[in-house]
Amino acid sequence: MVLGRWFVIEPWVVVATISLAFSIPVLLSSYYTMILFVSSLRYPRFLGNLSPASESFPLVSVLIATYNEKFVIARTLDAVKSLDYPAGRLQVVVADDSTDDTRSLIDKKIEELNFSGIIACVSRRNTREGFKSGALNQAAPLLKGEYVLLLDADSTVTSASLSRGLAAFRLDPRIAFVSFRVGHYNREQNLITRLYALSQDQGDTITKMGSYVLDAPYSFQGGFTIVSADILGEVGYWTNDSIVDDADLSCKIYSAGWRGVYLSDVKVFGEDPSNLEVWKKQVARVAQGWTKCARSNWRTILGSRKLSPWRRVALLLFLLGPFSALSWIVVTFVSAIGLILGFSAPANSIFASPIYVTIVTLPLITFFLSGAYALYVQRIMTAKNLLLLPLISYTSLCMTTAICIGFLQGIRGKPGFFFRTPKSGVESNEGSKQYFRDVQHDRIAIAETVLASLAIGIGLIVLAEGVWVLFLSLAGFGVLTLKSMNLSRILGPRFQEKRQLGPVHRELATSTP
Repeated sequence: MVLGRWFVIEPWVVVATISLAFSIPVLLSSYYTMILFVSSLRYPRFLGNLSPASESFPLVSVLIATYNEKFVIARTLDAVKSLDYPAGRLQVVVADDSTDDTRSLIDKKIEELNFSGIIACVSRRNTREGFKSGALNQAAPLLKGEYVLLLDADSTVTSASLSRGLAAFRLDPRIAFVSFRVGHYNREQNLITRLYALSQDQGDTITKMGSYVLDAPYSFQGGFTIVSADILGEVGYWTNDSIVDDADLSCKIYSAGWRGVYLSDVKVFGEDPSNLEVWKKQVARVAQGWTKCARSNWRTILGSRKLSPWRRVALLLFLLGPFSALSWIVVTFVSAIGLILGFSAPANSIFASPIYVTIVTLPLITFFLSGAYALYVQRIMTAKNLLLLPLISYTSLCMTTAICIGFLQGIRGKPGFFFRTPKSGVESNEGSKQYFRDVQHDRIAIAETVLASLAIGIGLIVLAEGVWVLFLSLAGFGVLTLKSMNLSRILGPRFQEKRQLGPVHRELATSTP
């Protein structure tokens, strides 16, 4: 650089600048998460005791999207019949893209629903254009209700889910949707389902409870939500090429000036992934979908006069959350390579700075506290569950590569593929297990292997330089990523067959309002 004379920029300054440039957006997001956690402590408990209106029963449409879900769809449709709501005021619409014997199973259940007094029908098409969003959009003209209860094929409602959800709409005229806590009917199936359930519990507690208190935007989950039919039509229903229909619809609703309510004490139960291959594919799809949603809607979000400036930033921070994976890879690898090549002395590494380490560590403390609080809120804060917190904090590292790839594909605007999380149902059988055997390693696994092996090798060199924090980050990432590629298959035979039915029925029974 020339400004009257030559200035020489030291290489370590370049390394530090790159690291900080990638760290600052993630730190903003991390500290916003801390604010959400503190806010969640003020979540109003009266929301758990809302009384349904006894004088009126608006017509409610139940919309369920399915694709080859023969192991779970029957239970979902049967649960609708158990809702504490007049059958004549319910309509069920199944948006079915199935190509297997799920079709005949749905047809049988539709007959049963109609016989019970519930109006029920099926929307079918010959292609999967637009994936789930396309199926929902085709079914939308069939909806007759004032409100639409959105369920996934494995969503199991409890009897009071609908009535308590409808009661929440009376809280504020700006309410467009009411979302429920995600329940886990196979929580105790194996170690992976327990970890996944805890991660969902934590996300619900921080993001949704905290966001409700702050009146901040968040994404509902498509299988656990009631939405106003009028507002659904106002925002144009679902974006046809979206692979994250729920986040995309949430974004459009908030940008239009509406808000949501989260009911922490009302659960709708779903099935959790029972192995890491499925979990990683799921997070990669979500990362790509969220990022693509931000890429497509950032002008709308920033230009919305119905969102305050800080809510616009909060919405973008949420959608661009997957950037943290890219940030972690860039910061750790650039810092490590800078040390190895002599561009930066160990003392100049940001990982050797007490200030940087402290700033980065504070959100980690919040992570553990929020996890414990999520367990406390649900009255399951046992030693067994608390011991999962350290494991889940490190397990998240093995998702980094998949999330990073999803983010990069999303930022490029690639349409993506809707990865359908396989569901095997409560009862284990050979047919349902085949869903999981069919999930094979793909190109993401190649990137995982290369990055993990490189991280371990570089980490050992960094250890010789005495930068312990950087070594632990690289080595932990490398070892856990490689381990995750086979962890489910090592643990599967031992855990898969255990405790399939007992804990499921106990949780459903104890969580029914």
